[in-house]
Amino acid sequence: MMRLLILILAILVLSLTACARPDLTVESVSSELDAGRMGSMVLSIRNAQTNATEGNYPYTFNSSDALSLVLRAVSHDDRLRILSESLHLGSLRSGSEIRVEVAALAGEDVGIYPVDIVLSYMWLSGIERSGGASPEVYFLYENSTDVFPVEVKVVTGPVLALSSSESSLEIRNLGDRTAKNVSVQITAPLILRRSGIELGEIPPGKSKSIEIPELEEEELPVVCRVNYTSGFTEVSAELAAVVRVRHHPGVSMLLVPAIAVALYVVLRRDELRRIIRR
Repeated sequence: MMRLLILILAILVLSLTACARPDLTVESVSSELDAGRMGSMVLSIRNAQTNATEGNYPYTFNSSDALSLVLRAVSHDDRLRILSESLHLGSLRSGSEIRVEVAALAGEDVGIYPVDIVLSYMWLSGIERSGGASPEVYFLYENSTDVFPVEVKVVTGPVLALSSSESSLEIRNLGDRTAKNVSVQITAPLILRRSGIELGEIPPGKSKSIEIPELEEEELPVVCRVNYTSGFTEVSAELAAVVRVRHHPGVSMLLVPAIAVALYVVLRRDELRRIIRR
């Protein structure tokens, strides 16, 4: 009796939601990639269907749920390669939303590139009942595929360059995108080696400076390991420059004038002694 009641309720629920199939939408949260780099497209997948009827039954039969949802991204330009395989996202209930990342590799050419987001899924399209006192119930599922076009923008991205003055190193952003969470480690030469230098954000066309100690006037090859975030991607780069620095003379440089003064005093003393003897 209970089984029959459940089946009747299921048929009633389905009859109320017969037209409430999944209504999927795709929105690009972030689809900017740096030229020549691997990055991620961040997409929001939503089941916008709101016509489904929910009930407090031992089982829920909802035709608006997208079941066994699979996402596949297809690029229409060879200069933009999709690296992610098909993503199996499970079920997406009515009114629910999920975010996914799709890995891609952009070419060197900046511009707008078309990409299709293909969503494949099943949904409960009907229930058939047959028999009399012991009815047989069949759940009917339909396979569907929806295609959503999105645009991916390939930009130059942050391009950090290293230069110097007599008292500082300068990290400048020559690109068209802000470099975030910039940190620098000076790896060479040994006399300048430092780590954990936090510079924060460097917008396009701007720079941040790192003070360096005064040394002797000479040219030094400086190598820096720079880490930063571009969009959602962590980037690490090694920058090098020849810097010219000026300093206070060391002890060895002071020995020469000191010796000269000492010799002068000694020679003057000998000269005075000779004059007295005369």
